[in-house]
Amino acid sequence: MSIFAVTRREWTGRRNALLLALGIGVIQLLGLYFDPNPVTTQDKASFMGVFSGTMLAWVIALLFGATMVSRDLEERRFGFLLNQPLHPAQIFLGKVMAGLGLALVAGILASLPSVLLSGLWRQLGLKDVGSILGVGLAGSLVLLLFFHAVSIQVRSRSLWLLLDLAAWAGFFLGVRWLSLRLIDTEAFPDMVHLWGGLLVGVTLGLGIAGYLQVAQGRADLQRGHRWVSVTMAFTLGLVLLAGWADVAWVLKHRPPAAKAPPARVQIR
Repeated sequence: MSIFAVTRREWTGRRNALLLALGIGVIQLLGLYFDPNPVTTQDKASFMGVFSGTMLAWVIALLFGATMVSRDLEERRFGFLLNQPLHPAQIFLGKVMAGLGLALVAGILASLPSVLLSGLWRQLGLKDVGSILGVGLAGSLVLLLFFHAVSIQVRSRSLWLLLDLAAWAGFFLGVRWLSLRLIDTEAFPDMVHLWGGLLVGVTLGLGIAGYLQVAQGRADLQRGHRWVSVTMAFTLGLVLLAGWADVAWVLKHRPPAAKAPPARVQIR
């Protein structure tokens, strides 16, 4: 049994998501076919194709992440994988690959009829297609890992949930404070870069927490929750500290904003 066997096993139990994606695509196609205003059909088809495909991919990634391990633990089926000649990393990566692949294929199936009808595929280059797929996959990965961690934390019903709430509350308050400091100096591009760096750091931490939940928690839901909680609290604190250092560097080396001269009042 290999990592691809884990992926195939996950796909077998969730193939109905692909039927749902096909149904959404057909419904969109029928709605556009009976559109009373054919002049705007092409624009509507382009928007509906990209929007519905991306949203469906993200929803499936969210639901997959919320059930990919925690449901097996509650139903005591996770021991089957643990008893196979598999490394914990293979189990976790196999499940993540299954979720991302399912989200990607479902998104494509949902958007394909509208994209073909609108002729959008003739206007997009490889770079545009890669950008759309990249955004869809990146969002799917973040949602899958985040809701995997949340599902472990909620389903275990342990007091470690207090640490989770405190860590996330402190993180968001810290991000708000750092953002306000950049807003005060009108450093909006630096704020966007800060958010991107924080998102990458948190996503990496979620991936490590998910792996440790499988490797160290194994079939014990509460022990897995403990590993997720400690890993994420440490990650959020470390990422926030790195963000503070970045903001301090930006504010120190940023040239002072030019002040507008006071308005002159003419007395007649």
